[in-house]
Amino acid sequence: MTTESTSPLDDVQDLIRSQPAINLPRAYNDDGSVRMSKFGRLERLGEWMAACQRQEKPKLESSTLALFAGSHGLAKYGVSISQDGATQRRVKALQEGRMATNGLAAQSNTTVRVFELALELPTKDISSEPAMTEQECASTIAFGMEAVTDNPHCLALGVLGVGGGTAAAAVACALYGGDAQYWVRAGHGVKEEINLARAGVLYRAVELHRGHLSNPLDILRRLGGRELAACVGAIIAARHQGIPVILDGFATAVAAGVVHAIDPRGIDHVIAGQQTDRPAHKAILERMDLDPILDLQLQLGEGVGGLLALPILQAACTIANPPGQKEA
Repeated sequence: MTTESTSPLDDVQDLIRSQPAINLPRAYNDDGSVRMSKFGRLERLGEWMAACQRQEKPKLESSTLALFAGSHGLAKYGVSISQDGATQRRVKALQEGRMATNGLAAQSNTTVRVFELALELPTKDISSEPAMTEQECASTIAFGMEAVTDNPHCLALGVLGVGGGTAAAAVACALYGGDAQYWVRAGHGVKEEINLARAGVLYRAVELHRGHLSNPLDILRRLGGRELAACVGAIIAARHQGIPVILDGFATAVAAGVVHAIDPRGIDHVIAGQQTDRPAHKAILERMDLDPILDLQLQLGEGVGGLLALPILQAACTIANPPGQKEA
């Protein structure tokens, strides 16, 4: 008698497909007309938060920014303007409270948690072999679930790591198809030789793994990075605990895209904090029907977009719970 072998990623897929349903607020009236409110989208954001939190009124008294830092074997191809050691230096500065991220977090009373994902051991070069084994990817997804251990009312996600943008672009290209140069092209100010280096890595990687890219989680483990896998875990755990999630930039959107590809309803509790100036970022948000809260054409990541959106969500909660009204 033989038993069917299973992948450690099968449990992850089951978690996504078994996520609790969310009773999303209606955007339209029974006659098909758009719901009107004097507070416009702000009121709808409050209703969305309450639905995600599975309660009558939304609450945002505590928030967490989870920053996942990873390292990549593909970084050796000159795909980033950052130099060797940049990721470790940024992590140290964040831990010491010396980054703009820290200041913005203080303004919104947000706890910053930095997760170092084996920075001394880069993922494999995706143009020559899978970035991670199935077990490594599943374990990193499980580790990302720790982002919600303090049970915040809202979770913002961010990533950092030299080469992470190229890995995210590779995952997006495998999920949605299209030209490699489109997915890797960053915002203004990036030298063309860097874009060409990124495209070269992506072309080689997609060709190498062709025929093994039908499952979104297999795409993630072959082409992505640990920071993307950890974001996937955080998104899953937040849904099960009734916590709304704010995405930052392109890479966090790609992580949400992996969940969305398995079950489009799996990201009903996710919202885009901002839209960067990266064309592919707008494209992936449109594919997931995510309307960003802000459009400031930012080029940096590290959770800034999510932190800037938090005061908007706090205002939405205030409107839903005006002073003098008994809180639900």
